[in-house]
Amino acid sequence: MSTDSAPAKASAEEPSGATSEQPDTTDETVSELLSEAAARAAVPGAAPARASSGAAPGTSSAATPEGTPGADEPGGPTGAPDEPAHAGDLPPSARPLTAALLNLSGLGLGYLHLRAWIRLAVALAATAGLAWVALPIGREPIAAWWAVGYVGALALLALDAALLARRRARRATRKRTVWTPRAAGRVAWATLAVVPLLSVGYVVTQHEVLEEYLAYDLDQAAQSLESAGSVFGPFRDEYDAAYAMYVRTADEHPSTRAADRVPGLVDDLYTQAKGKDACNALTVVRHFAEPGTPGPLQGVAEAEVPDALHDCGIRSADLGQFPTAKKYLTELLVDHPVSDPAAALPGDLEKWRDGLLKDLAGKDGCDDTEHVTGSTGFLAGFDSGKVSALADEARTKVPAGLLKCGVQQLERRQYAASAQNMAGLLESYPRAKEAEYAERVQIAAGIALVDPKAGVKVPARDEPEGTITLTVYNYSPDEFEMVYTGPATGVVKIEACDDCEYIAEGDDPECSVYSLTHPSKTVTIPKGDYITATRYDGIVQGWLGNEVDKVSYTASGGLCTWTYEH
Repeated sequence: MSTDSAPAKASAEEPSGATSEQPDTTDETVSELLSEAAARAAVPGAAPARASSGAAPGTSSAATPEGTPGADEPGGPTGAPDEPAHAGDLPPSARPLTAALLNLSGLGLGYLHLRAWIRLAVALAATAGLAWVALPIGREPIAAWWAVGYVGALALLALDAALLARRRARRATRKRTVWTPRAAGRVAWATLAVVPLLSVGYVVTQHEVLEEYLAYDLDQAAQSLESAGSVFGPFRDEYDAAYAMYVRTADEHPSTRAADRVPGLVDDLYTQAKGKDACNALTVVRHFAEPGTPGPLQGVAEAEVPDALHDCGIRSADLGQFPTAKKYLTELLVDHPVSDPAAALPGDLEKWRDGLLKDLAGKDGCDDTEHVTGSTGFLAGFDSGKVSALADEARTKVPAGLLKCGVQQLERRQYAASAQNMAGLLESYPRAKEAEYAERVQIAAGIALVDPKAGVKVPARDEPEGTITLTVYNYSPDEFEMVYTGPATGVVKIEACDDCEYIAEGDDPECSVYSLTHPSKTVTIPKGDYITATRYDGIVQGWLGNEVDKVSYTASGGLCTWTYEH
């Protein structure tokens, strides 16, 4: 076993300045060298390890092991910079794998190790090209085929490096390399993490950049709605654009933090668009409930249509907009008959009607009465029997409301409105208990219209008993009506005189204040000062079409009336 100790002895005895070539023992221990040398010696046919001949320092061995290049062959002792073979080298079969692994780093380290400079430039150009495409990082990642192509290029470069290393091994040449074989193996395995780490870093960074872009888009969309008014119609486009941005963000980037914000932003948009007005909300609900609306609002809005119709209909009824209210509530009953709002509508309208009737006792009698009056026709117009039946009770309350309104208008000197309201009461509710007093209020308002300065007062509800009689004779071929107000208010109606003729203007008939041949009417009235006028076709006019007459009746008497020629 002398061959095992020879290398160690030679190594120990060789001075530092020896000119003979010695094995490169970088990163190797003495024991490793001995073990490898023993292993090679034990293999039949293996090339023998270079042995020290025990020559004196300063001399070189002329022996050339079998199978190694000679002095005349490339890479031989006289060849220039070929790396010497030594016991620490990896077997040639391991070198292609090392070169291939080094090239998988994307930095061309396999070519650098083999000193293949042109190939190194090509490898670096491939990596630089990918970097030029991928940088700077934008909101969207590079196309997948770029990454696939780059990985394919790395595979080709690795294969080429392996083939290059194998060709050199087969030619039994030992060209100088950058690292020792063992160091190259360690670098190769370590650099395998370069591409995965850079890929992970790129993906994480690109995702964060995308998050920033998406957050900016969502913020801009939300800010565009800050100036939107309370009415949806004029700002429809702004709401649609913001909603489209929200939906697109959630659909295209569902795994982002921005997508997590979208449900809250959609809720805010929907709430803001509907506002506080029920009919504006109905417009919004109808808009987003349209078929083809993207995102979550289509289903939400479609489910809210019955409630929106109900709320807008009741709101319109509150405002006295009965045609609008009837339109929406009828749509609710016809198109959504089994919905909860449709089932609750009769009860809700009953509460609404009762509220109107309760308000009739308030101070604002005219507006409330107008609502109640309109509500009767509104409720009666529904095909639903439960709804139309609600109009009956409202009708019983309307006369009292109309009378109250007419009295208020007379007190406020709104004479025309008062007379009109009383005429409506008498026409629509002639049998109501309020009809008798309403007629007296109408007379007083009509007289006041002829002469607003006449000092007409609101007729007393309970008039004093009459103490004197007044007989009126009609000397005219036309029917005659005289209206009066004072301690008592009323009308004297006398049929036409068949035997009478029109009197020439300026002449007076012979009026004896007593006649058996002329039509007449006698009334009993309290004593006092009265204002009188005539009335034709329901319109109060002054005497001779000019003014009212103020008369004091203190005793029973009579008067005559006639008509001048036209």
